[in-house]
Amino acid sequence: MYKRFTAICFSIGLLLSYSLAYAGVVTHHFKTLDLTAEAEYQTGNPDKPAVLIMHGFLTTNQFHTIKATVQAFHDAGYTTLAPTLTLNINKRRQSVKCNAIHTHTLEQDQLEISEWIDWLEKKGHKQIILVGHSSGSQELLALLASRKDPFIKLAIFTSLFYLNGEELGTNPAELDYSKKALEAKNNQPHKYSFLFCHNNYYATPESFLSYQKLDRQYILEQLRNLEVPNYTIMGSEDKRYKSVGNNWLDELKQTGTNLVIIEGANHFFSSEYEFDLQDQLVQITNNHFNQP
Repeated sequence: MYKRFTAICFSIGLLLSYSLAYAGVVTHHFKTLDLTAEAEYQTGNPDKPAVLIMHGFLTTNQFHTIKATVQAFHDAGYTTLAPTLTLNINKRRQSVKCNAIHTHTLEQDQLEISEWIDWLEKKGHKQIILVGHSSGSQELLALLASRKDPFIKLAIFTSLFYLNGEELGTNPAELDYSKKALEAKNNQPHKYSFLFCHNNYYATPESFLSYQKLDRQYILEQLRNLEVPNYTIMGSEDKRYKSVGNNWLDELKQTGTNLVIIEGANHFFSSEYEFDLQDQLVQITNNHFNQP
C-alpha cells in the first residue's frame, strides 16, 4: 500500500512539473547581423533530447506543417525550439512575399540556425535533433556539412528537394546576369524566377546567387557524406516530382539516408497525412533514442 501511494504521489508530482514547464516566445540577437529573431520554445522531459524545427522557404514557424511537427514532439515529451529566420527583417513574424525586396542570404540563414543550436546547448541540452521541412531541410543539411557538433545526434529531413535547376524554372541567363552584376559590384535588386515566384522574385544578386548552390548534385552529395544519423521523409504525391522526376526518390535512397515514404501525402503533409508525418517523426526519434 505504501509503495502504491508513493508511486501515485510521484506521478502527480511529474504531472505538476510538466504543467509548470516553459512554453512561449524567446528572442535572440545576432550581433554580426544586428538583428533580433524570435522562436517558440517549449520545455519537455529533461531526459529526452531537444528538437530544433526549421520552416521552409519564406514562411515562419507558424506554418501549419511546422506547428503540427512542434505539437507532435511536445506531446511526446520532447523540448522543442522552432525559430523564424529573420530574412533581414527584425523580429519577423509574417511570411515574405515574392515581390518584397530580398537581401537575405543562405550564409546569414545558416549563421542564425547555428546560433539557435548554440542557444539550446547553453540551455544545457546535450542531445539535439534537427528537423527541417522543405528548404528548411536543405538549409540544415548545408549547415551540417560545415558544423561538426557532437551534441547533434539525429537529423530528419522532410520534403527534401533542391533550389537550383532548369527543371525548377531556374533561368541560366538570370544566373549569368547576377554573376556579372556582382563582378561589377552592382548589388541592386533585380526580378528573377525562383521556385514558385515566377518572374517576380525581387532580390539582390548576392541574395539570389547565395541559394543557387543548393542544386541537385549538392544536396545528394551532402546527404551522402553526412556523418550524423539521418532520415528523409517524403510524400508520394508531392507535385514537385512532376519537375524533378520520381527518380529523385531513388537518388535519395542511394545516398544511404533512411528513406521513409508516406503514401498519398503531398509536399506539406496536409489533411490526414499530417498525423502520418507526426507518427513517423515521433516513432523514428523514440526508436533512435530507445525512448518508451
